[in-house]
Amino acid sequence: MIDLVSVAFPNFDDHQLSVVAEFGELVQFAPNDVLINQGRKGFPFYVIKSGTVRIVEIRKEKEVLIVTHGPREFTGDVDMLTGRSAVISAIANEPVEAYQLCVGRLRKLLNECPSVSEMLLEAFQVRRSLLETSDFVGVRIIGQTNTAETSRLREFLYKNHVPHTCYESTSDEGRKQLMELDAVEAALPVVHCNGHTVGNPSLSKLAECIGISTNVDGKCFDLVIVGSGPAGLAAAVYATSEGIGTLVIDSVGPGGQAGSSSKIENFIGFPSGISGSELANRGYLQALKFGAKFIAPITVKSIETQPSGEHHLELSTGQMAFAKCVLVASGVTYRQLGIENTRKFEGAGLYYAATSVEARVCEGSTAVIVGGGNSAGQAAMFLADSSREVKVLIRGEDLCKSMSAYLCDRVLRHPKIQVIKNSEVTEIHGNQCVEAITFHDHASNSTTRIACSALFCFIGAQPHTAWLPNGVLLDDKGYILTGAAIPKAHLGEHWKLDRSPCDLETTMPGILAAGDVRSGSTKRCGFAVGDGSMAVTCVHRYLASIA
Repeated sequence: MIDLVSVAFPNFDDHQLSVVAEFGELVQFAPNDVLINQGRKGFPFYVIKSGTVRIVEIRKEKEVLIVTHGPREFTGDVDMLTGRSAVISAIANEPVEAYQLCVGRLRKLLNECPSVSEMLLEAFQVRRSLLETSDFVGVRIIGQTNTAETSRLREFLYKNHVPHTCYESTSDEGRKQLMELDAVEAALPVVHCNGHTVGNPSLSKLAECIGISTNVDGKCFDLVIVGSGPAGLAAAVYATSEGIGTLVIDSVGPGGQAGSSSKIENFIGFPSGISGSELANRGYLQALKFGAKFIAPITVKSIETQPSGEHHLELSTGQMAFAKCVLVASGVTYRQLGIENTRKFEGAGLYYAATSVEARVCEGSTAVIVGGGNSAGQAAMFLADSSREVKVLIRGEDLCKSMSAYLCDRVLRHPKIQVIKNSEVTEIHGNQCVEAITFHDHASNSTTRIACSALFCFIGAQPHTAWLPNGVLLDDKGYILTGAAIPKAHLGEHWKLDRSPCDLETTMPGILAAGDVRSGSTKRCGFAVGDGSMAVTCVHRYLASIA
């Protein structure tokens, strides 16, 4: 078994330390000098040469010790690369000598010294994981945990791997937190972040507080990727590793639809499976390592192509980003059940993903899943670990018709999972959150009411393409046509160049599409990664043609 502590807190050997010395500057600190201030952005990376440094969380102006670093150890975690605010403080216990590297020098070290890079990236990931599973408080959310407003904030923090603690506002601890923050009268949910307390903040306000916000107004990039699911992340990794200046825009955070999968078992290289969240985080770190810039929670309102060929992207924040080339990897939006009050219960017992955040809602109770695809099967297996029972409702007769054979077999054999065929949900019941559902059995023409604490909907999706300019041709289902799939007649009418589109290029030169949003693509994580990787070949060709 892997010792996570030793992975998170390794020591530099003599060779690695000498390499760091070449890249860094030797600095000194007196006892109780602060190396890193909690809440600070752009903080340096330190490798300790002598002395010890305590890593602490500041709570109510008091230090809570997390770990102590000694000689040959180093400070920092993933936020060294994300550019977000530090979640901890680092303070010298005694006279300290340390090698200091700014973020630019650290990224250069990662790219030029593989042995150091491998050690640091693994340590950064594990450190953040250990924080998230410890009693580390981080961002505090106080609210009704089964409401849409609270779920919205928790999903954003979860997707962006921001350590946080959620308190039920009606509990003794929740009321205590509200009193301590002088927020008893504030709108719920209340968020406390980096010394600031805000009632029911927007996602953009929360992003600003934790340091995710980045100003890209008026800046030009070789490539702007819209969407950071598997296709967008793969494209970001390959593009930045090959010297293409890249910006990635997402409405929530890295991972896309795959990031919500509790376990992906058919992705090459992970025989025992990997969670969508971990896979996304690894791709995110790779892209950051090579210099990709990420901004969230932001959407693109429109794209206007100038006579010069440059694309101007109007963002939901009011900023305008410029791109020589655009990759649309915006994926899909979940299909709604199409019954009354659906919107009311979204995030309050009705979910479109099954992660550890949603699993808490149905712990020890009944979870109902609608849908028969792989996402539904993965959710059923995951939720069965903590729920009393899981009921899977499908409209047809054969679960294995739309689900991978290995997964279908597991679902059917699981003692806590019941598959209900020929059925569909007709009503959702509850006051503030889901308390029960009613379904209609088409075979017997009867209705049944089931008490449950959560309803999970996996009934397919619609491509997220409504924001695209009219010049981008879509198929009859709204997916983007690319390359050879574009009808020649349409291409002849709208294509002004003396070449054919690249394989992933749309009917607008320099605008590409990859992943689930592309017409004809296979809706699988591995395919999306391949699509995003292949898109970079098209990017190179296009950039060369306009150089």
